[in-house]
Parts: sequence; structure tokens; C-alpha cells
Amino acid sequence: MSETSLNIRPIKPNEHTRVLQLWEESVRASHDFITEKDIGHYRKMIAESLVNLKLFAVDEADQMQGFIALSDHKIQLLFVHPNAFRRGFGKRLIQYAVQEHRARLVDVNAQNGQAMSFYLSLGFRVYDKFPNDGAGKPYPVWSLRLKRNFNRKQRWNGWRKILFSLFRT
Repeated sequence: MSETSLNIRPIKPNEHTRVLQLWEESVRASHDFITEKDIGHYRKMIAESLVNLKLFAVDEADQMQGFIALSDHKIQLLFVHPNAFRRGFGKRLIQYAVQEHRARLVDVNAQNGQAMSFYLSLGFRVYDKFPNDGAGKPYPVWSLRLKRNFNRKQRWNGWRKILFSLFRT
């Protein structure tokens, strides 16, 4: 992934169909515990909720690789296309949400070990657990809160450049 070809941008309403398609492809690749019937149920719920969320896409070479949906300081949805898994797109979307929108909260399916590991590696910590998801389905959900600012190193690098430039003159 090159920085020059990567773009995070707002999602337009006419892109909601693409968002739902990407969501479904990602869910099928990462949520093997969810039934076919439930995928249809969630798809309908998500389609209805998109208009009420702040949506941002991460594009590479003008192709949507993932998206994040925010409400207040909470990450409501984060999905990356299966062909783009483990390429840094999810992390970039989280960084964007934290830096630009002060996102600090997220609910994660406890059965999705990859997602849990991902969020924990970024400094999120479990603060509550529920036996069912928001739709009342028997999929345990854990609520996570960002415990540290994972951009501390980037901030220090910015200050370091300023300090070094002062000493060079």
C-alpha cells in the first residue's frame, strides 16, 4: 500500500450499495459463526442505518478497500474487503476516526478473534460484555474503549522535526 494512492474520503449516498456489498463480502470471509438467515437480517438493518451514520471509505487506486461508520465517538462498523485484509486499511481507518472524529468506542463480536486481536493491538480494552448482540441474536458482543493514544509516536516525531529544525538554524 503506497501512501500516495491511498485516500480516505466521505462516502456518498449513491455508494451505499457498494458499501453493503463490501460489508457482505467481508462478513462472509470473517464471520463464519453467523448464519445465512442472519446475514440477510443484518444487511437489511445496516442498509436502513447508513443514512444516520458518518461514513468514510479508504480507497487505493480509486477502488474502495474498506469503510468505517461513525456515530458520535463510536465506531459502529469497520469492514475491509477480504482481498485487502492485513494490508493496513483497517488501521488507517481507525487512525482517521480517532484523530479526526475522536472515536473511542467500539462493539465487537466476541467470536471474531481476528477483530478482537486487531482492536486490542491498537490500544482498545474490554469494558463490558453482553451475551447477545444489538439485534438480540445469540452472538456475544464485547464493548471496547480506547485506552491509549496509539499516535503518541507520530506526535513525538512531529515535535522532533520541529526541535531539530530549530537547532539547525
